[in-house]
Order: sequence, then C-alpha cells, then structure tokens
Amino acid sequence: MNKKIIMNVESVYTANSFMAGGRRMIAAGSETTGEVFLYDVQNGTSEFVDGCPGGVMSFVPVCGHADLFFSIMALFPGFVGKDAGVFMHRRILNGWETRKCFSLPFAHRCEVINVSGENYLFAASVSKFKSEPSDWSNAGEIYVMKLDPVTGEPGEPILVDNSIFRNHGMLKAERGGKEVLMVSGSEGIFSLSMIEGKWCLDRLFDHEVSEFGFVDFDGDGVDEMVTVEPFHGENLVIYKKISGDWQQIYHGALSFGHGLSCGMLNGEAAAVVGSRRDSMALKMVRLKDASDWKFVEEDIELGVGPTQTQLFDCGGVSYILSADQRKNCVTLYFE
Repeated sequence: MNKKIIMNVESVYTANSFMAGGRRMIAAGSETTGEVFLYDVQNGTSEFVDGCPGGVMSFVPVCGHADLFFSIMALFPGFVGKDAGVFMHRRILNGWETRKCFSLPFAHRCEVINVSGENYLFAASVSKFKSEPSDWSNAGEIYVMKLDPVTGEPGEPILVDNSIFRNHGMLKAERGGKEVLMVSGSEGIFSLSMIEGKWCLDRLFDHEVSEFGFVDFDGDGVDEMVTVEPFHGENLVIYKKISGDWQQIYHGALSFGHGLSCGMLNGEAAAVVGSRRDSMALKMVRLKDASDWKFVEEDIELGVGPTQTQLFDCGGVSYILSADQRKNCVTLYFE
C-alpha cells in the first residue's frame, strides 16, 4: 500500500472528505489545538480555518453552499467538554468567519442531511453531563436545526431524542431513496427520519455499538453491517441480514476500536478501522470467499493510532483517508 502525508496536524482527530463547490476537499482538525485545515485533493493545496478553539470532532459541508461548513468543537481529550457546541464556518473574502452558533455540552458529532430539498443540521452529545470522564450516568441528546435555504443560518434547535447512552456513532445514510441520519450507542443503532413532518427514531439493532457502517461485501445488492463493539471496543463485527435477523459472519480483534468506515476500494468492498491502543494499527478487512464468509485482514500501517478514516475516489484513484493521530498527520493510502 502506498501512502502520502498531506497535512501535519498536532493531535489530529477529524479527517473528512467531501465535495464542495465542485472540488474534492478534506477537512482536518486537532483534538487539542486550534489547528483546522481544508485540503484540496485535486491541486494539493491547503488553507487554514482560523477562529477555532480546538477539540474538533466533526467538520461537515452544507449541500448547495460551497463556502459554508459546520463543526463540533471544544470537546477535548478525556471528554472535557462543558463548553462544546456547534460552530459555523463561512469562507469570506479575506479568510474565514467562525462563530459558535449553538452551545451543546459534551457535543460529539454533527451532520447535515437533505430532506425534500431542505437542509437539516443534526448535533449529538455523548452525554448531557459528565462530572468526570468515567461518568456515564446521563444519556446523550440529539438536536436538529433547519438551515435557512438562502443564508444557511441554523434555526431554533429542537430536541429530538435524549434516550441513548454513550451516544457515539453518527452516519449519514440512504434508506428508501432518502437521506437519513443514523446514530449508535449503548442501546444499539437507530435511524432518524422525517415522517409526516415529524422526526421519528427507529431502532435497527439492539446491541451496544460504538461506530458502524454499511457496505455490500458479497455483491447481492444488500449491504452488510459492520460495527465496533462495545463502546471504544475490542470487537470488529460484520453482520448479514438473514431471514430478517442480523447474523454474525465475521469477528476481528481491535484495541480501543475507532474510526470505522466502509466503502469501495478499487471496486472492491472494504471496511477500514483503527486501534488507538497497543498496535495502533490501521486495519482493512475485505471478503475473500462468500461461500464460507472468509474475510482477509490487512494491517495497512502499525503505530499510527487512527481516529477517523474514510474511503473515497478522486481522479480515478481509490483512497483511504486516515487521521493518524499518533503520528500527528493526515494520510492518504492507495494501492
């Protein structure tokens, strides 16, 4: 596997690739410092996003607004995050305008989904309150804000759920041809979708899940489900829906599992995940033989401690993006 270090970011945590203004971009942010960058994959240039406090957990674009982004910031290592919340970043003539638009203590993830042509910003906290890092006595909260179609400004935050403990995973996905938001925690995996003007929570899986993803390994047109279990757990598990139930077809070992992503690498389905302890490996799993569900594991690189990963294609090349926190860098891997 080849690799290219594209940015050096102290204690990098966030690494997210997306299209913005017709360009393939990568956002990267630090878990500790105010270092936040946007990198243009096609021309290899990066720009500094100023006015950020650090503790960056998410950085996402807004559909239809090439120069507008939202993030979760001020959640620092050890879940120190009483001052965390949602920040809005707008590119202006001479740089960036960054401001906090919603205070959400212990905020951890945000995402924007489009429903019937309208953008909705979701933000979730791992816990409503934490007296110290090991305090998980409170459930997390999920809020939604409708974005103004012209300015992109968020409207009044509406609480849509406060029942999920260790609310950690978040994924924008498609169900029934529509964008939905999925979240995970101690109670399992849930889907949030709008039904008759109301946001409804639907449980899809009832085991504790830290992070999750979906990809069609065997090419039958139905996605398998990949999970890290339990919270920051030691298990990478792949399930297949058989007779209406999720049945395990693979199990692999992790150490402080983190940064799971699923997708295609050179036309082949893959799951990529990191271990933030022990080997600190960036690991990939692919299906070798569907007749007996034999998977092949590959350690792409050891000692890097990935915090977030993503598979994407650009310019005819398939990439694995990784926030290699142990090495303080953002790396692209490719075959």
